[in-house]
Amino acid sequence: MSMERVEAPATLLTWLADRPKWEAATGYHPAGWESSTWILHAMYENPRFAGLGTHDELHRHGLESGDLAPLIVGDINLDEGTTETGIPLGFVVRPGNPWRRVLWSQHLTGERGQAPDRRHPPCHRWFPHNSWPVAVQPPPEGSLDEESLDALLDALCRHSAAGPSTDCVAFYASLPANDFDNLHVWRGPLSAVPGLLEERGGPYPFSPTNLWPTDRSWFIWTDYDLQGTRISGSRSLIEAVRSHPALETVDWSGQLG
Repeated sequence: MSMERVEAPATLLTWLADRPKWEAATGYHPAGWESSTWILHAMYENPRFAGLGTHDELHRHGLESGDLAPLIVGDINLDEGTTETGIPLGFVVRPGNPWRRVLWSQHLTGERGQAPDRRHPPCHRWFPHNSWPVAVQPPPEGSLDEESLDALLDALCRHSAAGPSTDCVAFYASLPANDFDNLHVWRGPLSAVPGLLEERGGPYPFSPTNLWPTDRSWFIWTDYDLQGTRISGSRSLIEAVRSHPALETVDWSGQLG
């Protein structure tokens, strides 16, 4: 079984019709569930690269040495006046050895006690980096990473009515779908969600922006601009997510726009 593209998806989105129009571009985030938490997208570090500087310094060195060509669009050199942050956009696979998982809490503690800016949901503002160290693969924006997606699906299968066969709807917002003219809505069993990813033979370089079962007992939101994913549902589901050994979570409670 696989996810199938819904040709007339409007009826599946009717319940979101009162949401702000701009959410269709980056991700819907309705409320109304018993509990919720945020999954922090995974980051990794490679001790062999310690001391090699930042992603931007490495990029500048490549431009100066001629190993990299500048990015020119029209008459504009996009490398001038911009910073290479090193933050991946979209789905990333778990890197192999010698890369190792490092938690947000561990990384922030190692940044000489600099407190994260938690006025916003989990994103680049939580970190002090204009450009990340080369020795760190930062959490991706706009998509769950491989390790977090697989762990989340494991928890959802255990707490959904039909397990892996639970009938689900997957929505891709305009920016991750790279399409502002058509709605990208898919339907199928929960176990088939990974098949939407390019890495696993699908059409998208992102995990679904929103994902929910047809009974709406839980709801996933991965915004295009964030490095965390909010999951809402029953208290038992959220506790299972919080306690999953492969997931790092935080109960951010700020005001959403």
